[in-house]
Amino acid sequence: MHEPTVGVAIAVRNGERWLAACLDSVLAQTLPPTEIVVVDDGSDDATPTIAARYAPLVRLRRIPPSGIGAARNLSFGLVEAELIVSVDADDLLTPSSIEVRVAALRSNPELDLVFGHERRFSEVRAGQPVPLGEPRPAPIPGAMLLRRNSFARVGPFTDGRVTDGLDWLLRSREAGLVEHTVSEHVTWRRVHGANNSLAQREALGEFPRALKASLDRRRGLPTAAPEDELAVQASEPGRWDGGGPRRVPPAASAAPAGLEGSR
Repeated sequence: MHEPTVGVAIAVRNGERWLAACLDSVLAQTLPPTEIVVVDDGSDDATPTIAARYAPLVRLRRIPPSGIGAARNLSFGLVEAELIVSVDADDLLTPSSIEVRVAALRSNPELDLVFGHERRFSEVRAGQPVPLGEPRPAPIPGAMLLRRNSFARVGPFTDGRVTDGLDWLLRSREAGLVEHTVSEHVTWRRVHGANNSLAQREALGEFPRALKASLDRRRGLPTAAPEDELAVQASEPGRWDGGGPRRVPPAASAAPAGLEGSR
């Protein structure tokens, strides 16, 4: 059976506190990636120096400050592998994170995207994250494994300050991509004051605009839901279900509460 190649894409800005731990978790995978790409979005701290220490296992590309969407797009574009694993630079992968998601993709050729469950943490003790709450489904870019050609079908991330991930996931559903959420815990999600949606509260108005743009694109489709239902889904992370492969109806939307970036 063909073994697909897997590349990890990491976009980061001023992540000197977290990047080494993130890269260590990627390098500790039970199914190692064939390549790791880090795009530094104009950091003014030691982020590029830290990433450079991991060469040649990690390829570093530095760009002027361009925004998380542009940095994600470049990181995805630089990955040459068939499958792309998106990782936020302040998060950690569990050891079997890549393996369990690749297995799901291999078992169902119709799948385009595979997500997993996340657990949140804010501190590490004795080398292990201290969990905050129970695992929950994480349909977010930072917990996403996808086929390269599926990303091309949807197109690039936008340049929204906090909604690049929500906008892309909405468009992926509009395009009919088939997604699946494995039951395994695949990502440790770090909670800290520099999380993108926490640090840029003034930009949170982008969320309703992203939802409205999606509704406008779908207007006239019989499966479109009322705007108030979309708003409810977007504001209640608990309404996201895990489970089997599905082509999600266009009415489904991503949860803003899960879209803090690695910035």
